[in-house]
Amino acid sequence: MSKKTLILSAAVILLLGLAGAGFYAYKKGFLSGFFASEEKKLTPEKLLTLEIKNSALTPEQVESFKERFNNAKETLQKDPNNFNAWLFLGVIKKGVGDYEGARDVFLHAADLRPQSSTPFANLADLYAYFLNEPQKAEESIKKAIANDSKDYSLYLALADIYRYKFPDGEQKYEKTMLEANNLFPDNVNLIGPLALFYRQTNQVEKAIEWYEKLVKLSPDNQLAKEDLAELKAKK
Repeated sequence: MSKKTLILSAAVILLLGLAGAGFYAYKKGFLSGFFASEEKKLTPEKLLTLEIKNSALTPEQVESFKERFNNAKETLQKDPNNFNAWLFLGVIKKGVGDYEGARDVFLHAADLRPQSSTPFANLADLYAYFLNEPQKAEESIKKAIANDSKDYSLYLALADIYRYKFPDGEQKYEKTMLEANNLFPDNVNLIGPLALFYRQTNQVEKAIEWYEKLVKLSPDNQLAKEDLAELKAKK
């Protein structure tokens, strides 16, 4: 799974529309730390604006985003506590290149539902890959994990943030992925990336061990079989 798969998947779900897109059940509460300090600056009036910052968008795409934005804005003006609508708005702002605006919206959504993993996962993606604030990315994704410790993909997101955004990322990636595999044994979506990591970092023995696990659990994975054969040929 690539470093953006989690967030892009969430975005696709949200962009299908507000009617069928639901998330988990949450309780309203309050944030602490840097989330609270940033949220204090926000107002609904500020959040309910659209600024097109992605110059690569076609006119047709711009119009599509504007239409979606107007629909979300209308929904939120009627119901300011509509959690899914705020998430949808955050995805729209991210899509038009307004990453700071998307951050503010997701912070507001997190304030509405602090026990939800979704706004924090989206914040982690923004901080890591768009706003270049890896420490906040780490804090955000750990908050998402605390809210939903049974979602294996959140651990994968944390590992990717470490690998691609931290100086000692490879060590932290390996540690996080091993912990995730202990929590979710026999999950090919975690075994595969770890096997590939060992292969990419030339840790042949470990790569073979994890590719063998992957092939055992997914015997129809021809690519994994080919990678395993290539690794064994190096011994």
